[in-house]
Amino acid sequence: MNETFSDYIDLINTAEDFIRDGWKTPGKRQNYSITPAASSFTDPAAGESSDDNLESISAEIGGCTVCRLASTRTNVVPGEGAVNPVVMFIGEGPGADEDRSGRPFVGKAGQYLDKWVSAIGLDRQKDCFIGNIIKCRPPGNRDPLPDEIGACRHFLDRQLALLKPLTIVTLGRFASQVICSSEDGIGRLRNHTFYYNDIPVIPTYHPSAVLRNPELRSAVWDDLRRLKNLIESLASGK
Repeated sequence: MNETFSDYIDLINTAEDFIRDGWKTPGKRQNYSITPAASSFTDPAAGESSDDNLESISAEIGGCTVCRLASTRTNVVPGEGAVNPVVMFIGEGPGADEDRSGRPFVGKAGQYLDKWVSAIGLDRQKDCFIGNIIKCRPPGNRDPLPDEIGACRHFLDRQLALLKPLTIVTLGRFASQVICSSEDGIGRLRNHTFYYNDIPVIPTYHPSAVLRNPELRSAVWDDLRRLKNLIESLASGK
């Protein structure tokens, strides 16, 4: 299947989602006038200081050799996007495309995530920050190990403290279990709203899982509608 035809099929599938679930593709991106809620991230052991910033954190990530993943990575993937975002999307870890480019969610799953963002009237660059639990690709895309999470966790917490996202969306079982401090599966977690340092968290399926199993699309659109309603409620102060 050539790329053009594949893109055409993706467009049809996305349209089917909207038609089935009662959505219309927004003709114009909605602008949310939002003052993000303050968060209370403190981690003295992580070395956070008053002059901490996203650039210095990215530089630290680039030079990190604390865990075994430093020896197998091509590039670190610190994350990217808006400052004070409306939504911070958190995945498990970089894949092969991300490892090559040093950027998060740039492969097929990332392109599908972009459609999710657009579907609720947001813009990836202007409204979102996208990152991962860990910043280096695990070999073979295996689950991160506990010590690897421990080596990276303070980076994520420091990013969250600076970004102060209005909401968080965790993508997939692993990221959701870590952020929500739960061992439940994603099918159970996605039915609830959690809080991470006072920031509301909505878990949903990982885009790559939905690409593998299109039957999950309806559940994801439900989660995105819930996210959209949450954003609108927070923006209006209700």
